[in-house]
Amino acid sequence: GRSAPAAPVEAPPPAGWFPWLLAFAAGTLAGLVVVVAAGLLFKRAKKEREESSREAPPQQKLRGGGSSEEPPAHKTSAFGMQGKRAAMEDAHVVASKGPVTVAGVFDGCGGARAAKLCGARLASEKLRQALLDSRAGDASPAIAAFLASCETAVDAEARRAGWVDATTAVVAVVNGDTLSVGWVGDSRCVVVSGAGARVLTRDHNASNPAEAQRVRAAGGLVGRNEKEAKASKATKLAAKVLSPNIAYRTHPKNPMRVYPGGITLTRALGGRPLKMKSSCPVVADAETATVPVAGATHVILACDGVWDVLDAAGAADVVVGARPDDAAERLARAAFEKGSTDNITAVVVE
Repeated sequence: GRSAPAAPVEAPPPAGWFPWLLAFAAGTLAGLVVVVAAGLLFKRAKKEREESSREAPPQQKLRGGGSSEEPPAHKTSAFGMQGKRAAMEDAHVVASKGPVTVAGVFDGCGGARAAKLCGARLASEKLRQALLDSRAGDASPAIAAFLASCETAVDAEARRAGWVDATTAVVAVVNGDTLSVGWVGDSRCVVVSGAGARVLTRDHNASNPAEAQRVRAAGGLVGRNEKEAKASKATKLAAKVLSPNIAYRTHPKNPMRVYPGGITLTRALGGRPLKMKSSCPVVADAETATVPVAGATHVILACDGVWDVLDAAGAADVVVGARPDDAAERLARAAFEKGSTDNITAVVVE
C-alpha cells in the first residue's frame, strides 16, 4: 500500500517584539536579583567586620621629651578595640625616653570619662615627666602619687559634673632591668621571660578572697547577687548543701559583687556614688611593686577583656614571636576570637 501523505509543515510565525521584550525583562530581573543579593551580602559582611573589630580611635605613642641623642631602649605596641560592647570605655598610653618607658591601661566602668581623664593625665608632658625621670629605678612612689592625683581629679569632676564613672588603672615604668608597677582594680601586669609568664598584680575584685574579706571588714557585703550578699547563716548553709542556683537564684560561675553598689571591683578610681556611703568598701588605694626584669622579653599590661579569656601563659604565647609593633593588636584580637565580650585593650613593652 501507499504510505499516508505527510502532514503539511506550517511555517513559524514571524518573530515579533513581544518575545524579545519578555527575554529582555527576564534578563534584567535576573541581573537585579544578583545585584541586590550581592549588595546584601556586602552589607552583612561589612556589619560583621565592624562588630568584630570595633577599634578605639588610635592613641598616639608619645615621646618622652628627651633629646634625639637618647633613643628609646624599648619597643612598644598598644591597641584598643571596642569589641562586643556598645561603647568603648578604655584608654591607654605609652611613652618612652631613653632607658625608661611608661605605659598605662585604664578600663572604664559606668562610662568612659574617668578612664579618658586618667589617660589624658598620663599623656600630659608635665605629669608623666616624674615617671620618665625615675632614674633611681624604683618608681613605685611616683606611680602611687600619680594614681592618687587621678583619684582627686576624677572626684573633682564627679562633684562638678555629676559623674558616676569609675575606672581601673595599671601603670608601669620599665627602667632598664627594673620594672615598677602600680594598680587599682583588675587590670593586670604580666612579665614574660624564658622561665614563663608571671603575674605581678593581684585583682582588686570581690572574687579575690583577700579583697572580699577587706570589704566585709569595712562594712560591705559580698555575693553573686544581693540575695546572696544579705543571706543568713542558715541560707548560706543551705546553699552549700543544695546549690547557689536554688538558694540564691544565681549561677555558681557568676562573679562576686560588692554591695551596696553591685559592682565586681573592690578598688577603683572614681565611682563617687559608691564612695559617698558611710561604710564605703570600694576604695582607691593603689598597690605597687618593683621587681628586677633582667632576662624578661615582654611586659604586658591589659584590661580584663583579655584576662577573662586568656591566662598569663596564653597571653605570652600570643606575643612571643609577634612583631614588636604588632604584639598588642595580636593579643587583643586573640582575646576577641576566644570569646571576650568586653572592651579589649593591651600594651606590650619589649
